[in-house]
Amino acid sequence: MKLAFIGLGNMGLPMAANLVQAGYEVYGLNRSKGAEERFRERGGKVAGSLSSAAMQADIVMTCLPMPQDVLDVYTGGDGLIASSREGALLIDFSTVSPDVNRTIAEAAEARGVRFLDAPVSGGTTGAAAGTLSIMVGGRQEDFKEALPVLEKLGSNIYHVGGTGSGTIVKLLNQLMVGIHTQAASEALALGEEMGVQADVLVPILTNSFAQSRILERHYSQFISRSEYAPGFALKLLHKDVGLAQQMASGRSMDIPLGRHVLQLLSEAADTGLAAQDMSAMYLRQKQQGGVTR
Repeated sequence: MKLAFIGLGNMGLPMAANLVQAGYEVYGLNRSKGAEERFRERGGKVAGSLSSAAMQADIVMTCLPMPQDVLDVYTGGDGLIASSREGALLIDFSTVSPDVNRTIAEAAEARGVRFLDAPVSGGTTGAAAGTLSIMVGGRQEDFKEALPVLEKLGSNIYHVGGTGSGTIVKLLNQLMVGIHTQAASEALALGEEMGVQADVLVPILTNSFAQSRILERHYSQFISRSEYAPGFALKLLHKDVGLAQQMASGRSMDIPLGRHVLQLLSEAADTGLAAQDMSAMYLRQKQQGGVTR
C-alpha cells in the first residue's frame, strides 16, 4: 500500500516518519523544502506536487495548520480531490471546523473519493511516540479500512460518528485545554505572588483535585525550564478555541469561560506570544499580575 502525507510540520513529520518506520511506502510533501529533506533522511520519499502525491497513493493524509490551508489543499483546481484516483481514501488530521469537513466530504463524494476527518491530540510528544488520540468522523467502513494505518500513529483511536463528528470532539477538547491552560497560569502566578514557588505548588496540586495533564505538561516541559519553543503554539490554541466559539454560536449557545479565554488568548497573541508555546499564557498572566520573578 502506498501512502501520501501532506504537511510535514511539527506534528506531520513525526507522524509520517512513524508510517515509514512501520514499513509503508510514504510520499511526503511540504511547503518548506527543509522539512521534505528531513523526511527523506528518515526514509520517506518526496512527492513532486499535490497531484502526483494523490495520483500514486491509496491513502492520502494531511496535517495542516489553518482551515483555509485545508480547503486549498483539498478543493483547489489541482488539489487532492481533483487529483485522487477513484476510490482513494483521504484523511485529514488538521483541526478545522465541522462545516469545512462537510464541504470537503461532499466534494470528495461527487468525485468518487472517500474522506475521514481525524483530528489528533497528544502534541509533538505523542506524534513522535505514536501514542496520539485520534477522533474520527466518517463512514464506519472507511474507518475500518484506515484503522491499521491509524494504529501506527495513535494508541487511543475512536470512531465518533458521521462526517465532522471527530472535529466536534476535538474542538471540545481544545476548549477545555484553553480553560485549563488559563487556570494553571493563574494559579501558578498567584502562588508566586503569595510567596509559594511553583516547584513547591505543582507537586501538591498534582496530587489533589486540581490535577490536570495540562498543568503537568505546561510546568514540566516549559515553565520549569523557562523555555517556550512551541510544542503547540499559542496562536493555534487561539484558532481552535475560536472555532469552538463559532461552533457554540452556530447553536445560539453561550460558553462564558470559552468566550473569556478566547479574549485572553487574543490579547496574549497581540503582545508577541503568538509563536510561543501555549504554556506562555503563564508569562502573560505574570505580566498582568505584576509577578516579577
